[in-house]
Amino acid sequence: MIKKSLLIRWMSVLMVSLLFALFVGCSSKEEPETPVKTPPAEEGEEEEEKPEETPGEEKPSEENTLSEEELKDLFGSGKDMAEIYYEMNVTGMDSENTISRMYLKGSKMRVESEVMGQTFVMIHGEDALYILDDSTKTAMKMPLGENVEGEQDTFTMDDFTNDVDETDMTYVGKEMLNGVSCHVVESTKLEEGYHVKMWLHEEYGFPMKMESYNKDGSEAFVMEVTDFKVGDLSDALFEVPEDYEIVDMGNLIPTVP
Repeated sequence: MIKKSLLIRWMSVLMVSLLFALFVGCSSKEEPETPVKTPPAEEGEEEEEKPEETPGEEKPSEENTLSEEELKDLFGSGKDMAEIYYEMNVTGMDSENTISRMYLKGSKMRVESEVMGQTFVMIHGEDALYILDDSTKTAMKMPLGENVEGEQDTFTMDDFTNDVDETDMTYVGKEMLNGVSCHVVESTKLEEGYHVKMWLHEEYGFPMKMESYNKDGSEAFVMEVTDFKVGDLSDALFEVPEDYEIVDMGNLIPTVP
């Protein structure tokens, strides 16, 4: 099952996207198979009813399932992604639909969010957090806090993989999502008030889609990755443009924990 810290980290990313507003189909490309006609049943014979199947999703079998160790390896494969980019669509949480583009390179992060028709940019650098306003060419700089070991508390792929308890997950099957083959898993712990279903990239183990439900069964939020690329990110993405004026907020607000 997904630990609380993982959900908190994902919720934090969502909160960053939503706070910007305050500061400034699943299908594959395979050819359809020609349906095979079933000969009519002879008189006196009853036709066997076949159970309905969900389109796109394969039911797990001995050949199509993942063991506990294989799930662990799948999540661990994400550690090899030193540089990734993805576009994510978020719905729910009693808020407007949010589109975010995430760029991760080592400990650096860039977030571009579209909220209420406006685009906002946040850069999480090595020493500070910057929120860019293109209309005024300004960047608000907020210093980052440090943990007890002196290391900055930034989100990395190790955080995601280390916060997953694959032993309590239920394997659902394989499914094509936006042209990407995914392993589908779900985790439920109703006494803690949530149910989560995830579509994991078959090669990288990255969550391409996540659905979260409350204890009463109502939908909390849905995150879906619509574009995903690994590697080849320019360092310039994580730097404030030279023509921007930097406004240091360190003397006005407390240090970000």
